Amino acid sequence: MSPRKSIHDDFDAIVDFFPPESTPDFVYGLVKVTYQRTERGWRRAKAAPLYHDIRLPDTKPFWAPGSDFWPTKVQTDVAVRGSAHSPNGRPAPSCRVRVQVGQHSKGINVYGDRQVLWNNLGRVQFGPAEPFTKMPIVWERAYGGWDRRVPIGIDPMTVADMSRLEFDHPGMYPRNPMGRGYLVVDAPCEGVLLPNLEDPRQPLTPETYVTRDPALWYRQPLPACFEYTNAMMFHRLCWLGAGAWFHPPAGAELAEVRAGVLPPDYLSLRGMLVSAPQVLQEGAIGMVFDPLPAATPIVVEGMHPEIPRVEFALPTPPTVEFSIEGKVYPAPTQLTNVLVEPGELRISMTYAARQEELPRVFIPGIHAKIPLALRIDRTHTVPYDCPPTLREQRKASAGAGS
Repeated sequence: MSPRKSIHDDFDAIVDFFPPESTPDFVYGLVKVTYQRTERGWRRAKAAPLYHDIRLPDTKPFWAPGSDFWPTKVQTDVAVRGSAHSPNGRPAPSCRVRVQVGQHSKGINVYGDRQVLWNNLGRVQFGPAEPFTKMPIVWERAYGGWDRRVPIGIDPMTVADMSRLEFDHPGMYPRNPMGRGYLVVDAPCEGVLLPNLEDPRQPLTPETYVTRDPALWYRQPLPACFEYTNAMMFHRLCWLGAGAWFHPPAGAELAEVRAGVLPPDYLSLRGMLVSAPQVLQEGAIGMVFDPLPAATPIVVEGMHPEIPRVEFALPTPPTVEFSIEGKVYPAPTQLTNVLVEPGELRISMTYAARQEELPRVFIPGIHAKIPLALRIDRTHTVPYDCPPTLREQRKASAGAGS
């Protein structure tokens, strides 16, 4: 599948019906714009393309974090992509990066590589951090991973058990299976590295480092990162109706409940037949906001090699209108995604607009022509790309088989 290209230098956009492959409830438009910092300040730049089109038949919707193609998001996800840079470019064993969105702030302590050591008494010690000048802020560097020494505890295993082990394991840290440093078994283990990224409010300590019981993972610190989350990371998997290998018990005090990303009765989410809309919010904890208005300030500290503090104010959103059978329907926009790339001095924003009032029922695949278009800033028109009808598809299929 070739990567998508923006349809215009100033923006990328689509207009479509939702839900797909059934009688639509509404039409929607998505518009993505990009800004670049120049010597004259922030200016519109060549638009980054809309990312990860979930409408394509071979696309797995939840497996590429940060999709721009969720038209039913109710909040704004903010992600910051890049690396921490040591002050003045001099090697340092640690530093701190921080993101502020409006009045909300989230910081991360960044360390060079540190080994986990065991002394002669078998007690855990943290080795010194190696100096660094640049450290990627990615989930692979945050707290997490899995302890392969934890026994599976299933004998004999069913086909379903073996299938589950392809993406889950009792020694896995459900909040961030991609990370490093999570340890369950209280015994020396060679080559263990501590995470490079930690939440300043929940630092790891030698005394609490080893969980000793895989079912007690939920007592450990939250992983720290500014990137988009994967749908199979706890807490998002709960909104899919799924559960961790060792799901937290009733009455457990969860950091996710305190942060407001899971309800106190989170156990009631298991086995849901329909995914809750919260699963679509892909921002990290502390990086999901009520829809952000224009002029909201965003500040990123410590993630540019020369500029200690990158500042940006959200611009006025584009004006969006739907043209349906010649009638114009103005539509408010909601900011769904903000991707900040401080090292590139670049910010991209995705806006969604929805229109539920339709003059009549339109069914893609049945109607050969649907007079629908998206108008952006009253100067650009994005026509609806009507798919072939079922009749045309059957005819084409019959021709290909002859």
